[in-house]
Amino acid sequence: MSEALAPWGVSRMRPYPDTVVLPAADVVLDPETQTGRWVGPDGLDVPVLDRHKRSETNKETTTKTSLDGETDEGSDQEGDTD
Repeated sequence: MSEALAPWGVSRMRPYPDTVVLPAADVVLDPETQTGRWVGPDGLDVPVLDRHKRSETNKETTTKTSLDGETDEGSDQEGDTD
């Protein structure tokens, strides 16, 4: 009887690295713009990162499918999504 071999991937596994708990940022009201501003524990603004936005390339088309002269309209939607 031969010895059972461990799967190849198991030999490559390592423990997860230690994690660090970061201090939370606070949201304060900017008196000039009347919008929320993220402020870190050091009192400095937290950098604003890019955010996902809706696609600007979507379009909606109208289709007419009736052959008897009556309007039978439907709609198709086309666009790219994340």
